[in-house]
Amino acid sequence: MDDEPAALNALVRAAECMNLQCQTAVNAEQALAILEKTLTPVVVTDLRMPGLGGVWLVREIRKRWPKVAVIVLTALHEMDAMTQCLDAGAHQYFLKPINFNEFHHALQAALTSQRQKQEQERRHGVLEQCLRRQHTRLRRTYLAAINSLVRLLEARDPYTCGHSLRVCTYAARLAAKLGLADTEQAHVQLAAKLHDIGKVALPESILNKPGPLSPEEFLPVRKHPVIAERILAPTLRKRAVLAAIRGHHERWDGLGYPDNLRGGNIPLAARMLAVADCFDALTSHRAYRAAMCFGDAVAVLRKEAGTKLDPELVPVFIDLIENETEPCLLLRR
Repeated sequence: MDDEPAALNALVRAAECMNLQCQTAVNAEQALAILEKTLTPVVVTDLRMPGLGGVWLVREIRKRWPKVAVIVLTALHEMDAMTQCLDAGAHQYFLKPINFNEFHHALQAALTSQRQKQEQERRHGVLEQCLRRQHTRLRRTYLAAINSLVRLLEARDPYTCGHSLRVCTYAARLAAKLGLADTEQAHVQLAAKLHDIGKVALPESILNKPGPLSPEEFLPVRKHPVIAERILAPTLRKRAVLAAIRGHHERWDGLGYPDNLRGGNIPLAARMLAVADCFDALTSHRAYRAAMCFGDAVAVLRKEAGTKLDPELVPVFIDLIENETEPCLLLRR
């Protein structure tokens, strides 16, 4: 861009000697209109032109196309304006009259820099794409391993077959009804799916015992939340999920295990799991008792609100299961 035809013609010839294609303009407004149609990697502009001028053009280019290199041409007495251009984001400047050897060098350096940036961006894009694919593969492998652990547990304890999936469903609906953020809902669902993984360490004589457990037999059962945390901690970095799994047998009155947490000191996700876990346990057939009917299980939840279970979550959960139309939540009625 230059409003002097002779100067503009000289600049074009100098660029064409380097086998570069050029677009020309005689003022900043015309230059901007041309660039909007066909963007170039390098812009060479005179500073003093009719209209809004070179400083305005540099600012507009940097704002709209920050990757475009800008070279400013200026006379010695325009140093203040040239400083404004550099502050606005111009990459280089030349004083008139132009030394064309220096001009060639500046153009070549600007183009080389642009090509290097483009190549870096291309490589960065390829790397990001590879990382996304790798993350997807790792996530699938991780989820497959989780599902295998759940199936392993349920294969050892047929009475809890489907228990983790149902608890996951109940907890997910409860999290949604409470209006938790998407990330928190995902954490609750993952914790629900994995909450009983620690039972893989229990002997089958305890898992499938047809009668009540003795105090000695119940001791290893009390450890299964800690064992689950120990199994999952090396690969599962989400602390909220681990805390929910560790705390799903804590009680509102502080008499739960493994840490005897009380009330609001129990993580919310763990309190939610406790309600969902309790309801599914009551309505499931176990080796030591038959399943309760829907109404009796709801009565137990109400009775244990404020002692074993969070008194604010229980009514929300009961309202949810009593009004839910999804088959998976009506299955136990």
